[in-house]
Amino acid sequence: MEIFKEDTPFNYKSSMTYEQKQEFRKFFSEKSTFKGLFWNWIYLVSIYGVLVSFYFYINNSPSLILSFVMVLLGVLFCTRQMRGLENIVHFGSHNNFSKNRIMNDRLTNFFAAWPMLQDVKQYRKFHAIHHGEYASDIDPCRIRLENIGANTQNISNNMQLLWLVAKWMPQYVHEFYREVKSDNRQVFIFMLWHGGVGLIITALYSWKLALFVSFSWMLIMFISLPFLRSIAELSEHDYELGSTVAETTFNNLGLLDHLLIHPAGDAWHSLHHLHPTVSWWKQRQAHNYLMKHDASYLKVINRDQLIQNIAHFPIQKRS
Repeated sequence: MEIFKEDTPFNYKSSMTYEQKQEFRKFFSEKSTFKGLFWNWIYLVSIYGVLVSFYFYINNSPSLILSFVMVLLGVLFCTRQMRGLENIVHFGSHNNFSKNRIMNDRLTNFFAAWPMLQDVKQYRKFHAIHHGEYASDIDPCRIRLENIGANTQNISNNMQLLWLVAKWMPQYVHEFYREVKSDNRQVFIFMLWHGGVGLIITALYSWKLALFVSFSWMLIMFISLPFLRSIAELSEHDYELGSTVAETTFNNLGLLDHLLIHPAGDAWHSLHHLHPTVSWWKQRQAHNYLMKHDASYLKVINRDQLIQNIAHFPIQKRS
């Protein structure tokens, strides 16, 4: 299947010169174990930092209302950071950590995939189909959204969006983990990973803190994260608009997108599909380069912005 068809109104064929294309590949298709681990650790350590802070803050806060507000903000932050870990697994499936596939997969698994009940090798299998057979009948992302009825719903405001997400949530969670192939082996590794972290916290402080942190992680990961993930995925593709990447894929560059919905390079989703070798920490710079040097990319972005002005946020499905 050809991802970009010349007879479609919003196809993408780069207008960069040969020299610009070479420069683009040189500067933005970077593989870096150090940078990958650095940003991965930012997400991972910040989650544990907030969860540990919860434990001490809740026990010592004099104000119930202030505690509620701080916990709510903390949950949103941890949810966002966990979505960042999932996005790192996604980029790890494109070998962002290292040119060495074995090293890349081990680092991605240990620091991002395993704590999120995923495995990068399994993720790569379905994700390669998503890129290679985009918008076809075997595109797994399209199938999942169709299975939960996302393509048939009319969403004209944020309340309708939230109601739709809540209504499909049990099925959505099942579909997601089925799709990323989180089998019994992954469940075992997931429990072993978090059990190991729990033992470290117990040795450093107490088993009560370890239990609190582990329980909080599970609640956020299985209750609030699926809501954020589903909203993020809805805003990345609208398969009803056409049949090609350039017609149906969005960059989501609003303030809320960067602050909450699309961390770890996920905001530049059109760019990722058009140039999937760009590392997640290079997305913004690559976007700016293409905006300056690639007139074809500029047209795709204008098309995205036009649709976003009409439909995002809130997302509005055409009936």
